[in-house]
Amino acid sequence: MPLARSLMIAIAGITLAACSGPALDTETDDTIVVEEGPGMDEIFDANLPWDPAADGVIITESGLSYKVLSEGAEGGTSPTARDTVTVMYEGRLARNGEQFDSSYERGAPATFPLNGVIAGWTEGLQYMSIGDDVLFHIPANLAYGNSPRPGGVIQPGDDLVFRVELLEIEAAPEPRPVDEAAWATYTPWNPDNEGIITTESGLQYVILEGVEDGPSPERSDFVVVYYEGRLDETGDVFDSAFQRGEPAQFPAGRLIPGWVEALGLMKKGERWLIHIPADLGYGAQGTPGGPIPPYADLNFEVELVDVLPVQ
Repeated sequence: MPLARSLMIAIAGITLAACSGPALDTETDDTIVVEEGPGMDEIFDANLPWDPAADGVIITESGLSYKVLSEGAEGGTSPTARDTVTVMYEGRLARNGEQFDSSYERGAPATFPLNGVIAGWTEGLQYMSIGDDVLFHIPANLAYGNSPRPGGVIQPGDDLVFRVELLEIEAAPEPRPVDEAAWATYTPWNPDNEGIITTESGLQYVILEGVEDGPSPERSDFVVVYYEGRLDETGDVFDSAFQRGEPAQFPAGRLIPGWVEALGLMKKGERWLIHIPADLGYGAQGTPGGPIPPYADLNFEVELVDVLPVQ
């Protein structure tokens, strides 16, 4: 359960994978221009209705299927799920060929993290190399399932077909390691350990890396953080931006009380180990259906990467 979801009490936002397709609300890069090749309609007309038994169609274990229209240079790079990709694409409904999105029509490619889109895209683009041009058939369970979509073109249960050209890959950074030596020193948490500071609320922390001067977030600011959370009693990891290899971003004032207080005390660039007692965390409820049991004390390693004031 990612912290950005589980800690945010007043935020109802969800990720791109759940609220839009690869074609919606993506960042475009107008430094790369790919002209629409001839025969876009002909490509879809020739392959719809989709026939999984047709020549050249490859079916994966998940039920995704695809057909390679043309290949890039031999030995080209393929993305991982954590990478950011730049693509040209067009999406149509499998049932009638109706177009619902097209970067070709916009005249510029789209750029997005591959793990931030529908499951069929996350899986499918990992089979591609730079320069490949592929037609994907994405069944509903790997797209939007039975959820209604804004605009009304994509209906619940719709299978989708995309033409995708992979133009560029930006490799994700290597995962940041947690400070295992600090975890071994301070956990299970002992408030008598040297360097531990206790606040009036009962929050406790030790500064692993401090800075002389730097901004501390206001509650209205957004913060960018690396973090790992572990249960104090067992040491089990329940969430980790360190392991995902990318920091999380969320509003400083809309988290569990222990996080709100700790962030307000931290300076940009600092890294702390924080102990949040249950009454400043998830209390008697824990996270229903999730990894945090009732009355659980929590420990977090937190690095405050940036503070983003709301303009």
